[in-house]
Amino acid sequence: MPGGRYPREGVEFSRAVTFYDAIYAFAVTLLITTVDDFSPEAWSGPAALWAANGPSLLAFTISFAVVVSFWRGSHAVVSGLAAMNGRVIGLGCIAMFGVVLLPFATEALGKISGEPLPVAVYAVVIAGTSLMHNLVEDQATAAGLGHRRRSPAERRWFWVGGAVVPAVFLLSIPIAYLVAPSPAMYFSTGLIVVGPLAGRGRARRMDAPARAAGTVDPDPADPDPADPDTPADPDGARRPA
Repeated sequence: MPGGRYPREGVEFSRAVTFYDAIYAFAVTLLITTVDDFSPEAWSGPAALWAANGPSLLAFTISFAVVVSFWRGSHAVVSGLAAMNGRVIGLGCIAMFGVVLLPFATEALGKISGEPLPVAVYAVVIAGTSLMHNLVEDQATAAGLGHRRRSPAERRWFWVGGAVVPAVFLLSIPIAYLVAPSPAMYFSTGLIVVGPLAGRGRARRMDAPARAAGTVDPDPADPDPADPDTPADPDGARRPA
């Protein structure tokens, strides 16, 4: 049923997670195939090797960090879900479309490093994929599939923090066209520093209202004693399902 609710213990939930994990794994593995200049001239010395494969290696490194970041974010979201529904699964498939495109965009970025269009295509693919990942998480929590629903203020901070990665890559487009493609590529590496900082800042801002209201479980892994859906041990204590 397209709009159905699929509990965490069900086979539909497991199949969706396995499908997504397989795409991440294949995408991150295919990235290394974009570095493929094995001509004798390219391997005649370190300088020649860097001249032949340097841009591709840089594009590979950026993409590897991006895909792993996407996977870690997806893993964190799925770990907090009690169920999925048809909408969340469908949005997740759209996000996977961007993940699959990354090796293609990465190869263009590394091999046509003197043109701005590959930078623009690469930036649009990553920005769109990042926004889709955020939409999956937002819709899952809005549908009550997670530990609790977010307040409007929490959702706003979630999207503010979620705009950082797309903004970093989209800003590389005018740099590529107005300055040069190479500086735009190096600008994108700022994700390595900006991404984690933005994530921590977003988490603090999102948790602050809920902690003030006393609605955040200090340890999300602990079961909610008041949750009637949490099964009990024989001694009557609640434990995770």
